[in-house]
Amino acid sequence: MTMIQVTAPDDRSTGRAHPEIDLVGPLEACEMLVVDEAQLLDLANGGQLAAYRLGGHIRFRSADVRSLARSCL
Repeated sequence: MTMIQVTAPDDRSTGRAHPEIDLVGPLEACEMLVVDEAQLLDLANGGQLAAYRLGGHIRFRSADVRSLARSCL
C-alpha cells in the first residue's frame, strides 16, 4: 500500500491552522464501499484507493471512496 504522509500548511486566509480536508476513516470507507476491512486494505494495497496517514491513522479521501463505489463495486 502506498501511504502518503499528509501535513497541511497554515491556511492564513481563514485563520485555521489546517484547512479542512474531507477524509474518512477505514470504518466509514468500508460502509461506503460495502466491504470489510481486509477488502478495503486490498483495494489500497492494489492501488485502487489512495490511503493517507495522519498522525498514525489511515484515512481515505471521501471523494475517492465515492468514485470507487460508483465505478466498480
